Amino acid sequence: MKRIIIAHMTQNKTIWSVGGGKGGIGKSVATANIGCALASTGKKVILVDADLGGANLHTYFGIKFPEKGLDDFLKGRVKDLGDASIETSLPNLRLISGAGEFLGIANPAYAQKMKFISSIKKLDADFIIVDLGAGSSYNVLDFFAISNEGIVMIVPEPAAIQNAYIFLKSFVYRRLQRLFSENPFMSELIRDSTDVRSPKAVKSFSDLCARIASEDRGAAARALAEVKSFRPRLILNMAASKEDLKVVEAFRAAAMTFLSMDTEFAGTLYSRPSVKAAARKMLPFMLESTAYDAHRDMADIVANLLPKAPESAPVETAEEEPVESREHEVFGFNENVSHNGTVFHVQTEAQGGGEPFIETIVYNGGRIFFSKRTLWKDAGAGDTSMKDFASRQHRAAMAAIKLDKIRIQG
Repeated sequence: MKRIIIAHMTQNKTIWSVGGGKGGIGKSVATANIGCALASTGKKVILVDADLGGANLHTYFGIKFPEKGLDDFLKGRVKDLGDASIETSLPNLRLISGAGEFLGIANPAYAQKMKFISSIKKLDADFIIVDLGAGSSYNVLDFFAISNEGIVMIVPEPAAIQNAYIFLKSFVYRRLQRLFSENPFMSELIRDSTDVRSPKAVKSFSDLCARIASEDRGAAARALAEVKSFRPRLILNMAASKEDLKVVEAFRAAAMTFLSMDTEFAGTLYSRPSVKAAARKMLPFMLESTAYDAHRDMADIVANLLPKAPESAPVETAEEEPVESREHEVFGFNENVSHNGTVFHVQTEAQGGGEPFIETIVYNGGRIFFSKRTLWKDAGAGDTSMKDFASRQHRAAMAAIKLDKIRIQG
């Protein structure tokens, strides 16, 4: 198993909610294995199955009939949510199962839901990971909002990508409805603007902000701050090859263009025989010694999910880093360009390494309309740095849009 190193962590607990809209995309698999990866480092972890009415997280640990669970808490049989947790095969990992009398908890009353959310935040653990159900119901969206570090699962399949986008869009508008819940006029404006059947429906969050600003500029600023406060992490599951990574960039571009939401890619879980073999054993692949290839996938994901350790102050006697080493860095540029009523998202990335390159991609609505990859060895940039050349190529793409050289046909 690839070693995961956790350093410079704060004393505050971390809560991650795992959603994605569609069922069967691996939310429970990710929850179980992220939990195992963290617990194996000595961190205290609690997994919460919030898939009310369809809980199955316990089955990934070989537990057919949990002795207690969420229904015991919601019905008052245990006082504290932590008392509803059960042990797993890892000493530092506990599970609060949603299985049991599911007909009674599938649609909890509002007071029950708020009690559940409040109790999740009070759980005694370093990490709390909440596994959500399918769909974009208010319950699911409110559980996703437990923290500002939600994880969205996507798979390289059109329906799943569409559902994930709808999930994120519904989440944004749910946040705004809650934000202005005590302002009837603004609530009605948002409801009309986000109703796809309404003649007042908007196409993007930017359009909605403009409409809010026409009535109350302060409210528009609050709406923008609310959305910007949340930066979902993305995990691509069931990928067949690196070619499937293209859907991640398309999804990120759509989220930025239409929701003004910046998302962060945490990594990929590839479709591997070892993962399927572990699932057949009712075992997280992180507990299967032969699934070392999947261990590497998960180690990279967890490393990206964790807060980055602060950089150390430079030592005065240290020698300057060689240029060859600096060329292994990755940097890029992301901007929206509006032209003739169409919004394009322009993304340029410079990648060092064995064969450095600069790649620029132009998206609209999640579709790729233009791409250009330039190998650094063929750039003919003279003494220009890679970063300067990447900036030049990025600006050239934006200029091409303004000059109608890149445009939507029809």
